[in-house]
Amino acid sequence: MGQVQGQNIVPSGWFIVTGASGSVGGEVVKGLAARGYDVILACRNPERGRRTADAVLREVPGARLRIELLDLSSSTSIRDFVSHISGLEIAGLLNNAGSIFRDYALTAEGRERTFAVNYFGPKELTEAILPRLGFRGVVVNTISVTAFLSHLSDADFQPDPNRFGQLRTYGKAKLALLRYTRELAAGHPDLIVNATDPGVVNSNMITMGRWFDPLADVIFRPFCKSPAKGAIPAINAITSGLSGRYFHGNVSRAL
Repeated sequence: MGQVQGQNIVPSGWFIVTGASGSVGGEVVKGLAARGYDVILACRNPERGRRTADAVLREVPGARLRIELLDLSSSTSIRDFVSHISGLEIAGLLNNAGSIFRDYALTAEGRERTFAVNYFGPKELTEAILPRLGFRGVVVNTISVTAFLSHLSDADFQPDPNRFGQLRTYGKAKLALLRYTRELAAGHPDLIVNATDPGVVNSNMITMGRWFDPLADVIFRPFCKSPAKGAIPAINAITSGLSGRYFHGNVSRAL
């Protein structure tokens, strides 16, 4: 495990941040913009994306930001997004978007929703972007500590309400994304490929939609990280120049 040191080199082209309108995503956009990156805010809700961009511009005047619609639960939306940015030079991708769903549900394409948003969607987007990345292009995938507490089998990739559990399924999807990140790093030595974990952040992400949420807000939330601190690992994973690493806090270790 080592301390992260940034390379301070801003690549040409646009950097895509999914889930950019969320609390951590917005902080990552601000951090990248402050370092001179041009950023595409890929959002399921473009109006929220616009508010995020406005907030960033107030702190980083002159930042080059672009807002695009992207719903990772939909292959159609992913294809439309990739098509819409086809004329742009792409420097990298942060798969930041993720969701913990309370109930079992299928997407329009028949995938279990948690796996669709947290694994299938990010993988599909990454595969579409890969041919457009130049030497040392960046791919960073956001995982969770739940991945290290999970086990994964082939059956988990198939929708089944009897196997669904709110946190259990989320952890399995994040483990699948971690394994994909390892494969990607091993197969693309010309790229920078990392995983990042923001930790437990005081955001809407930790609202479980359960009876104990108000109690958790009083007891648990005060000890959670701020979104700004939660964004640090992702920014380090993008800017450090290191590859094949898992970033958490201010340190990294091999995937």
